[in-house]
Amino acid sequence: MNKITSIILPYMPLLFCIGIITTTILGLIPSNAVPNAFQFWDKAQHTLAFLMLAMTGGLAFPKKSNQVFIGLIIYGALIEIMQSTLTTTRFGDVWDWVADGVGVFIGMAVYVKLTKMQS
Repeated sequence: MNKITSIILPYMPLLFCIGIITTTILGLIPSNAVPNAFQFWDKAQHTLAFLMLAMTGGLAFPKKSNQVFIGLIIYGALIEIMQSTLTTTRFGDVWDWVADGVGVFIGMAVYVKLTKMQS
């Protein structure tokens, strides 16, 4: 393990928790209606957020990475359900959940590639 990795890895659980909290807050705070022209950008944001969560989660909990990835898929669904039930300005969208899942799978692939490079 190189010096940079040994400095960064101990902070991964904290970064993962901050990512989960931030994603939850951003997913539930009131938002203005987004014009249809930006629907692609919305899905890209979901994908990027969950890609980062998957990578940091895998690095934070390497012995439980499969559970982290499954948990993130469930978490994405829960955010959409909470948007539909707990807010009046947000709504759940199955396509947002699909974008979350795409992000998790890309993040998982990057995580696997990174761990194989370390071996």
